[in-house]
Amino acid sequence: MLESPITLLRRLPAQVRILLLGTLVNKIGTFIVPYLSLVLNREFHLSAAVAGALVSSYGVGSLVSILVGGVLTDKLGRRVVLLLSLGGSGALALALAFAPDVRVFVFLLIVFGFLAELYRPASSALISDLLPSSERATGYAALRVVVNLGFALGIAVGGLVVDWSWRALYAADGATTLLFGAVVFASIGESKPTHIEHTAAADGNVGFWRDGVYAQALLTSLAFSFVVFNFITVLPLTITLWAGYPAAIYGTIVGLNGVLIALFEVSVVSWLRRFRRLRVAALGLVVSAVGFALTAVVPRWWWFLVSVAVWTFGEMMTLPQQMAFLADWAPPAARGRYMGFYAATWSVGFALNPIVMLPLHAWAGERAFWGLMLLALAPAALVPWRLDRVADRPERLRGASGPAPDTIAVLEPSPEA
Repeated sequence: MLESPITLLRRLPAQVRILLLGTLVNKIGTFIVPYLSLVLNREFHLSAAVAGALVSSYGVGSLVSILVGGVLTDKLGRRVVLLLSLGGSGALALALAFAPDVRVFVFLLIVFGFLAELYRPASSALISDLLPSSERATGYAALRVVVNLGFALGIAVGGLVVDWSWRALYAADGATTLLFGAVVFASIGESKPTHIEHTAAADGNVGFWRDGVYAQALLTSLAFSFVVFNFITVLPLTITLWAGYPAAIYGTIVGLNGVLIALFEVSVVSWLRRFRRLRVAALGLVVSAVGFALTAVVPRWWWFLVSVAVWTFGEMMTLPQQMAFLADWAPPAARGRYMGFYAATWSVGFALNPIVMLPLHAWAGERAFWGLMLLALAPAALVPWRLDRVADRPERLRGASGPAPDTIAVLEPSPEA
């Protein structure tokens, strides 16, 4: 029986709940990136090529920001990086709203792109610091829920405001970010562990770069992100050009992903704690692969809904479990860097997907392309399955706190459950 997500969230520590609430408010006010190309083209009259290059440069800046944010999280602490990111990007968003010309706007945008994503490794590390190992997957699931829900609400609100005043929209983005920063300043203390063992991996030297288990986990994350971003590159072409539906139908179908995550992810992930997490993640990768492969079986809206629902539940099974394992695997002194590089794989996957998948889709055709996604993703399940046997053991988990992960058979409830 699934527990209510509200009940589960109430059990989390107060600082985690505050972080989640602040993230929700911040994401509802995320207006700059979704409407960036529109503003550059319509308000500053830049060509599509120039606007595209600027949006791409923002993406590169966010990737650098995530990596630097991981280092700063370990060096300066979680609270300092959260305040630096939220305060700096909030102020710059307000400045963007009042930029007098395109040159000032572009300069502010580049700096904003760097500061805006610094907080991501810090928030992941904060959840890891404040929750015991057995609760981390639920904490990360809750973080994903508020990010998805807030972003979906923000897109809807932004669409109503952007035609009236893009400057008001950007000012609102800055205001919500600064509000989140004020919440952090008033309510969230530093969670960085003070008594830690400084190993080569912890200090970010040779051991960090030669962590084979971590490298395998990153490759799995990259493979997953590389395939999953088809939902915003190839899937709109499949639904509109192949099946012949209007773009509004595509938006509604893809919106099911966010709805399912918001309604079920926290409860599903909490229920799955009774099973070995990396085996659940491996099964989730297979389920996601099957979901994408099902996309072009029938060119009907209801079938697209089925395929989205299948790969969404695979996503729920995979991502929180992966993040919980990495939080336990990382040395406490390097937790920010470990979570930062993990987040960066999604930026790389986002960059690589259109370069590879769009030409492949044009060459292979609908049914062959989506069938190939089964071959592209399903083999990645072998990695977490293997790591479950060789790495996810209490004696090897350098960053675990509280109860060690359950050592129970795959899909076989523990005696305590």
